[in-house]
Amino acid sequence: MPRHPDTLITPNAQLAARRAGLPSPRRPGQRMSRTELADAVNTALAQLYPDRNLTAQCVDHRWIGKLERGEHRWPSEERRAALRLVLGAASDTDLGLYSPRRTHAVVSADHDGQVLDAASLPDGAAETLAQPQGVTSGDVRRRAVVTLGVIAALAGAEERLPDFTNGRARKIGVGDVVTLERSVRHLYSLDYQIGGGSLWQAAAIKVSDGYSMLEQGSYSSPTESRLLKVTARLEMCTGWLALDAGEHVVARTRFTEALILARQAQDREVETAALTYLAGQANSLNRPREALRFASSAAQVPTINQHPRLAAIPWLRLAVASSLTGDARGSETALTNARRIVDRDSEKPAAEWCSFLSHTEIDGLHGTCQLTLGRPVHAEKLLDAAVSGYSDGYARNRALYRVRLAHARLLQGEPEGAAGAAHAALDDMVGEVASSRVSTEMAKLSQLFTAHQGVAEVDSFLDRYRKT
Repeated sequence: MPRHPDTLITPNAQLAARRAGLPSPRRPGQRMSRTELADAVNTALAQLYPDRNLTAQCVDHRWIGKLERGEHRWPSEERRAALRLVLGAASDTDLGLYSPRRTHAVVSADHDGQVLDAASLPDGAAETLAQPQGVTSGDVRRRAVVTLGVIAALAGAEERLPDFTNGRARKIGVGDVVTLERSVRHLYSLDYQIGGGSLWQAAAIKVSDGYSMLEQGSYSSPTESRLLKVTARLEMCTGWLALDAGEHVVARTRFTEALILARQAQDREVETAALTYLAGQANSLNRPREALRFASSAAQVPTINQHPRLAAIPWLRLAVASSLTGDARGSETALTNARRIVDRDSEKPAAEWCSFLSHTEIDGLHGTCQLTLGRPVHAEKLLDAAVSGYSDGYARNRALYRVRLAHARLLQGEPEGAAGAAHAALDDMVGEVASSRVSTEMAKLSQLFTAHQGVAEVDSFLDRYRKT
């Protein structure tokens, strides 16, 4: 059965449920599916309103999905009360819910650290988290609390932002920086599992934390250096998540900011990674010559080989760019160089953005290059190996390569096998993956399948895809 995106159950929810006589949620930190959350909300409705017939207020997993996506921004009072009880929230604002009539009071701050005065806003509309333009705190907090539990790991921004007492900024110490560093690691681990579609706004909040500490805090020189580096990493992470979500303008801006900060901090690792991300974005936009320039610049950054596996990434970007220009030999040479580096560094611990880089990932990219070069037979073998090598912890990568595997099989005249791979990709996508890259490629693939209608497996896939 397809998995549904997980929802965080907080300690407060467990206590509240116990007091109300509800079935106790799972232990703190665990997650529940959309269906489980819907069942818990319906039980809470019955407990909270025992003398009323609230059949019309009952919800199902589809309603929870719409809540996550922002299609339900201000549910009925009864449903909000049930959600507060089940999720242990003190207010609707804690859930990221707000009345559309009051949103004029919430003004998004830009990414360089402006923070709103919560006391000046109406009840229920106050939010102190700085947001990217066009993204409300309610959007971020709702998705994070209700969908992924991101806010549990990344929350507390209000407490960490510098506060001023008698005109003096709060001291920023190592503990503040460590919290941001943990956020980077957690965001990357979630990205590999679910993709950037639901995460990049949450990452942007953490970037605001970093800028606020840099601009408003008081700190020592060593702390400043470390804070610059982690803010650069957060910018880079936000850019990557935005790229995976299809937000290319945001991604480009974030990568550029990461590059600027990296050079200020003399952080060669982030400088290299930011250039490789810019190369990756250029490839995704079908600008291979631009990608070649960025990847070549990344490969020339001094000390690049001191960071395990990082030196392989420019070669991977060069491989994809070469395949897009029809340079099969250049692509093969670049992939061979990448494999040698991974072999050399496979036993060494790597940075967050390099942890995905293994022979499994290289197989997937090698298969992608073969597909681009019009070699579907070779592509199928490599993509099948990549799909087999990835666990649920890399569901986004696996879904992407399953879509490409289906494409390779279609090109060989194997619609049944292609439909099997496409069904498996849908399992990942319906379960938890929110990635514009995967969704876009799946949409194109579905168009190719229409030429094979009448094949039972293909019809089954198309029917399921249209209903997803």
